[in-house]
Amino acid sequence: MSFLLETKVFNPLFFSLEETLYHSENGYIGVRASFEEGYAETTNSLPGTYLSAFHDTYPISHPEKLHGFPEIGERILNITDVQSVRVRVDGQQFQLTDSSIEQYRRFLDMREGLSGRDVIWKTGLGKLLEVRARRLASLSHPEIFTLEYRLSSQQAMEVEIEAGILENVNNLFDSSDPRTPSTPFHELEIVSSKVEDDVITISSRTKTTGDSLAIRVEQHLKINGIPLVPGSHNKRNAYLSWKTRINRGVTICLEKIAFFSDSLRHPNCEKKLQFLSEELADSSFETFRAEQEDHLVKFWDSADIQIEGDELSQRGLRFNIFNLYQCAPRVSNASIPAKGLSGEGYEGHYFWDAEIYMLPFFVYTQPQLAKNLLLFRYFTLNHARTHARKMGHSKGAAYPWRTITGRECSSHYPTGSAQYHINADIAYAIWRYWEASNDIDFIVRYGAELLFETARIWLEIGNFTKNDFHINTVTGPDEYTCLVNDNYYTNAMARKNLETAANVCTLMEATHRPALEKLKDSIGLEESEVSSWQKAAKLMTLPYDRELDINPQDESFLRKPKWKPGGENRGHPYLLEYHPLTLSRFQICKQADTVLAYVLLDTGESDSTIRNSYEYYEKITTHDSSLSGVAFSILASKLGDSEKAYKYFRELVVLDLENTHGNTRHGIHAANMGGSWMAAVWGFGGFLPKGPLPAFSPRLPDKWKSMVFSILYRNSLIEVEANRSSVNFSLRRGEPCEVELYGEILLLKNELRCPVPPQTNPQ
Repeated sequence: MSFLLETKVFNPLFFSLEETLYHSENGYIGVRASFEEGYAETTNSLPGTYLSAFHDTYPISHPEKLHGFPEIGERILNITDVQSVRVRVDGQQFQLTDSSIEQYRRFLDMREGLSGRDVIWKTGLGKLLEVRARRLASLSHPEIFTLEYRLSSQQAMEVEIEAGILENVNNLFDSSDPRTPSTPFHELEIVSSKVEDDVITISSRTKTTGDSLAIRVEQHLKINGIPLVPGSHNKRNAYLSWKTRINRGVTICLEKIAFFSDSLRHPNCEKKLQFLSEELADSSFETFRAEQEDHLVKFWDSADIQIEGDELSQRGLRFNIFNLYQCAPRVSNASIPAKGLSGEGYEGHYFWDAEIYMLPFFVYTQPQLAKNLLLFRYFTLNHARTHARKMGHSKGAAYPWRTITGRECSSHYPTGSAQYHINADIAYAIWRYWEASNDIDFIVRYGAELLFETARIWLEIGNFTKNDFHINTVTGPDEYTCLVNDNYYTNAMARKNLETAANVCTLMEATHRPALEKLKDSIGLEESEVSSWQKAAKLMTLPYDRELDINPQDESFLRKPKWKPGGENRGHPYLLEYHPLTLSRFQICKQADTVLAYVLLDTGESDSTIRNSYEYYEKITTHDSSLSGVAFSILASKLGDSEKAYKYFRELVVLDLENTHGNTRHGIHAANMGGSWMAAVWGFGGFLPKGPLPAFSPRLPDKWKSMVFSILYRNSLIEVEANRSSVNFSLRRGEPCEVELYGEILLLKNELRCPVPPQTNPQ
């Protein structure tokens, strides 16, 4: 049952939330789980269909515009809705929000990769109509979304069906929430629409960028397996219609197969659709359903985490893993938006979360998808260089804080462009991918240039003093403390960026010298710069307070008073309640900052400093960001506090399922989902990548009897089972390899069963 999410509660207040939870996605197409029959106008619903990176632009208004401020915003588009099915029974319109519902169930099956509904509707004449709807976005064929809609009854009735597409759709807006657009947005123009036989085709174009979109919807209706030809069609509204009569034992089955194509990926969208239609001419909903199930069998075989003793965490973790996987683009011209393709929160933008919170899952379970995410950063490198020049930097690349195409779209630089740590976050992701995959070809062709250009920025914005290197006027992950000097997280990550860039340069000097020389010539890299990277890394300032034995978040953090304006807090998140300057004047943290640095890196701090810092920051962190609990859970595990680690983990796995932040209706929290995997595997599983070998030191929560997970490391798929008495390893695939367990290096040839020493009991 833990692969199944379902509800039998019919409550219109939950519709927009459930549209997110039960949505269909495959990394290219995202379709919210709105009802095919539509809604009354006042219903709490946010229907939406999105394509990865398909967007339009708009001018950013700056009443007091200064040099370097971004001028163009980007916003993902809610495109043509292909779900629509209208049903009339004996002349009465079927609509769930205005009907008598005898039975209701909706579900998401994470093994089969589909969602659906089962409804029994009581008509005004007292007849019962059974409605069964199933839908999926194909993971094997990213351009396809398909649904099956079945009607049956034990009584005779006249049935009219209209099925087609809705062209006139708008984007979400909410003027009270800065995380969503504040004004209506409808930027898709219809170029052509055609209805021919049982096929609807529609071509559209974005108003500003002129990008093209083409959709082909094939609709087939059968009665007990026998095709029924449409009786009429409406070219203006792109609908087909059928009229028939059903009796006991008769089932009407409507099948829709929707093909999507856009000019960002294909020069001729219509030609691509025609090719796909011909290639898959013999495919049906059942074909795609069977393929989807087969696809996910292979996925779960290597990516599943099994928990014994905690059904709630098991279901929540699988829900998060499934959603994270279906978010991932299968090509390299896009990344994962903060909300995936499940909603319009943050306008479909990509942030640092993709590299820090989502990419680890892919690195250690689906490395090709991890590579795609990194290649997106490579293919947008020129935009990052342009942004750096606008910011006044003569060299290097400055990656945008939020973007779709690679251009900076954040209009608030204190919490946007000032977060230079995104450069180091991308470099960190490259390092972890390279370490786990040993993919030197990627480093030579792409990674080295990314590492060199991101490293250059630290010498642009930092400076040497007599014995130190400082980075001034930046914002770390904690967006309540802006424009500070020597932010601990930024400096620690920048040091790793500089070290990795210098190390790669040294490696390529020895093994790929021609490629290195060509790259140096291309970007104008001097040997003196590499020496400066090494020097800056060695002298990097990491703030430390001897009296408290903690690492201050930045150079001035401890000089500020602790939070107490007005005596009482007015609610969360604080950013909606207080002016940013008020927040910046106090010791109050939106999310993990210094604590996150400890999780990602070995910063060289003592155990006592790390423990004291953890306890210090826990008291002043609001966790307004859904990302915050990830680092606090993992570090609590490492510090041996399994109870606290589990408390934070529990919040991660139910954040969307229980809508604890109150905004899941705007889309899933994809980075939180990736973070829950990290908290389970890096935290409770004690996984730590150490160069050529993976290390483990499991510590399970009290509630768990055992935990099983798999790690793909240098082409070896390693299954780890941790229970109360032993940690067991199985080599599922690949060559024999070394693993480290509680500090001891072991050779894994096939299986290892390792009793746990009493002092390191994983509990």
